[in-house]
Amino acid sequence: MAKVRACEFPGYDAWFNSADHLPPHFHLEKPGQWQIRVKFRSDRSEMFEIVWPKNPKKKGGRPKQSELKEIAETVEAHRTALFEQWEQDVNVSAPVPER
Repeated sequence: MAKVRACEFPGYDAWFNSADHLPPHFHLEKPGQWQIRVKFRSDRSEMFEIVWPKNPKKKGGRPKQSELKEIAETVEAHRTALFEQWEQDVNVSAPVPER
């Protein structure tokens, strides 16, 4: 896994998988609570995909709107650098055909 160097997300773990799929994205985890995919070239309405909540019934099991807003603002300010790092660090695998 390659760490996201293009921007900082204090309090979160952020990484690119070295072999991943399109669209360009990185993984962001709030340790012990949740993980999301951040599709950084998408607009805010399509930017986030929840991968898993650690405990969906427990408070903090899903990202707060304020957290998503802050993440989106950071992503929007660093889109070019994120894409450059994606191109450098990620070996894109072919998509799995739908059945």
